[in-house]
Amino acid sequence: MKNKLIFCLFFLFLLAPAVTFPFVKNHIDSENHENRVFAKKPQVSIRTLTSFPKQFDDYFNDHLPYKNQLVMMNTMKNDFLGVGTTIMEYMTSSMVIRGKDNWLFYNAEKQQSFNDYMCNNLYEEEELSEIAQNYVKLQEKLKERGTELVVMFAANKEQVYPEYMPSSIVPEGSYSRTDQLVAYLSEHTSVPVLYTKEALRKEKERHQVFYKYDTHWNNLGGFVGGQLLNEYFHGEYVSLDEVSCKKRKKSVSGDLARMLSMGNVYNDDADWQIKDYKKNVKVKSSRDENDYVFSSNAEDDRSLLVYTDSFGYALMEIAKDYADVRFSRNTDNFKYYCDTMQPDVVVLEMVERWKEGQETWCGGLYDLLDKP
Repeated sequence: MKNKLIFCLFFLFLLAPAVTFPFVKNHIDSENHENRVFAKKPQVSIRTLTSFPKQFDDYFNDHLPYKNQLVMMNTMKNDFLGVGTTIMEYMTSSMVIRGKDNWLFYNAEKQQSFNDYMCNNLYEEEELSEIAQNYVKLQEKLKERGTELVVMFAANKEQVYPEYMPSSIVPEGSYSRTDQLVAYLSEHTSVPVLYTKEALRKEKERHQVFYKYDTHWNNLGGFVGGQLLNEYFHGEYVSLDEVSCKKRKKSVSGDLARMLSMGNVYNDDADWQIKDYKKNVKVKSSRDENDYVFSSNAEDDRSLLVYTDSFGYALMEIAKDYADVRFSRNTDNFKYYCDTMQPDVVVLEMVERWKEGQETWCGGLYDLLDKP
């Protein structure tokens, strides 16, 4: 009788999450915080018999009842025990690396940010040549239109703050894939390439240039990137010490904290704002669908078409440096904007972990321009 009672209690314990979750999921955190689409429930058929087990396993893991709460409990347990993310966790599972002093880093599954940090994913010579050809083709196509091309690589967070990475994760070298690509483009092409890593490392000594719990640089980091562009075009670089950096908001969390279901715990970061930069320049802004459009009375009367990833939002202080600036993420409109706006400069900004962007984006934009 005692064994039956234990079995029944154990069975109810296993069944309870699945039974109770539908009634409480709208009242607890059950959102997808992983910056990807969760797996759909697979259909059973003769054609899917071999792939069904893996598909169902992915579906089950993504839709596990109380998943966010379990992730949060595990994170709190590891924090309490002082256990950081191990190298095996970083390589095989977690989308988030928990570093020192609660700094969080992004384990970009398809973008090789871990390998970028480890410096073990260098390009082959043939790959470098192909990437360079894509940049040169786009540069020449834009030059035919009277437009200059400038490329900016926004450094990965762990490249700028390696001191907060766990001691258990030791890079295999100090020469990264992006270092390699920048050197190759500089040696074999005339494409201007701005890599933000060293400038951000220098400025971080006195200012925080990335969010602590987010994948992105903050407004201060974006300002540094904008000043590299300013230095390239105007020969002047304004450091963060030369402007006023004000805390705009306290109690800031981030996307990495939300991936851990810890947004309400990891929320003691701050949001920063640049003040007193070119106070005499007046800027007008507007939205055009999902684009941000700026016009100003800046001394430089050039127009810039800036194609960005999500790091571009913090770059918008450059609106004070040029008369007309459009920020866009919709590459489908690239040819239309080049035809109608006739920009003086096209700036391509991409975070260095975005392998596909570095390798194929220029080729895709060239194909758009080449269409009649």
